[in-house]
Amino acid sequence: MEPRGRLLGNRYELLVVLASGGMGRVWRARDTLLERPVAVKVLRSEFTGDATFRARFRAEAQHSAALHHPNIASVFDYGELVKDGEQLAYLVMELVEGEALSVLLERVGRLDAARTLDIVRQTSAALAVAHAAGVVHRDVKPGNVLMGTDGVVKITDFGIAWSASSVPLTGTGQVVGTAHYLSPEQAEGGKATPASDVYALGTVAYECLAGRRAFEGENSVQIALKQIREEPEPLPAGVPVGMRELVQRAMAKDPAARYPDGAALCAAADAVSLTGGTAPIGMAGTTGTAVMPLPPVPVGRPPAASPVRRSRRLAPLMVGALAAVVALAVAVGLLQIGSGTPSDAAPRTGTTAEETTTAPATPSTVALAAAGLMGRPVAEVQAELVGRGLQVQLAPVETGDVAAGQVTAVGPEGALAPGTVVTVSYAVPPVVIPAPANNGSGNGKGNGNGNNGNWNGNGNGNGRGGDDEDD
Repeated sequence: MEPRGRLLGNRYELLVVLASGGMGRVWRARDTLLERPVAVKVLRSEFTGDATFRARFRAEAQHSAALHHPNIASVFDYGELVKDGEQLAYLVMELVEGEALSVLLERVGRLDAARTLDIVRQTSAALAVAHAAGVVHRDVKPGNVLMGTDGVVKITDFGIAWSASSVPLTGTGQVVGTAHYLSPEQAEGGKATPASDVYALGTVAYECLAGRRAFEGENSVQIALKQIREEPEPLPAGVPVGMRELVQRAMAKDPAARYPDGAALCAAADAVSLTGGTAPIGMAGTTGTAVMPLPPVPVGRPPAASPVRRSRRLAPLMVGALAAVVALAVAVGLLQIGSGTPSDAAPRTGTTAEETTTAPATPSTVALAAAGLMGRPVAEVQAELVGRGLQVQLAPVETGDVAAGQVTAVGPEGALAPGTVVTVSYAVPPVVIPAPANNGSGNGKGNGNGNNGNWNGNGNGNGRGGDDEDD
């Protein structure tokens, strides 16, 4: 499509292909005018040959170029040209020395909670800036999260998914994006919102922690249905409670139950403790409102005194208190001697630190009442039960009488031993099987657009599974 050494726009010399996928190719290039390395994304002619795409993508490129944040890969330039009758469009971006998160996960399998939390914190900080500017990414996934060698995480490809959704692709068999990180509302054909980006980043965090994607399937249609109807398998037991609750809330099926935007997710990530956990998400019998983690310490709050300074201030008080205790002990001893009361019968005036500190006893049973859990969001109930030491098995139940995602049954009840498996049934909408189309051979596998969530049966068989290599 564009040979090595070619000069785009009489300025950008293409050197080495860094990545290639459904949207085009990303090149390491050289800006011959400013003499600096850059990344150039040359988009496929299937997209750039469509005037609607070019108009929409041009506008999105302008919006992306206006976003400035350390965790956003900067957009430097945009261009269009015609070469040998082929319409080309290209983006010139900041070159990030490192690798995509997708490549890192493929190499190492999974990440620990601390590194995952750092990725979530940096990426959500970038999304917060975009959301404040009215820009929704729409395609947050490991391939678009760049891991710099300096430890800085940068997100790229703002707006490409939305622009590509305007292009009919049934003739080429291409599918833009992937269903693995698509929010339920997008999978149902709804509009993407900042909460949709939160869901996608939640699925990315899940994959980092679990070493596997939240949902898998034979094709995009199956995966999209799982995004709408099913809950992922629980995260590994070693994941800290605070991190577990953060991911579960980010991946709530109902957008209203998630963190509303990148700023809220970033604040929650800042408040997560990987050792002490976070505030519990409700208890049995409550209203079902999720309790967010404690907010970070306000900027204006004076810093806590260091242990050395604190010990210096307390030293005179400790000496005085010790002297008082010694004097009291002597006085009590004299009284005992004078009264002839045996010392072992005298009332004890104090206890040791070990005696006054009572370790919290581990409860032998967990009291569970289903009445306090019915009708609540399933992700919230799952997080609560796991936090109380129980294991959760999710069971989707097709029904049109209860709102999707709400708990319909919980069992067993009563006094349960820690680690007991509790089955939580939740409502999913009944599947409506459309009548077969008569416009083809009827063997279509489905034409998926992974970014606007429209999966429709297509009799001509041009559909293909989700492409996770669209850069």
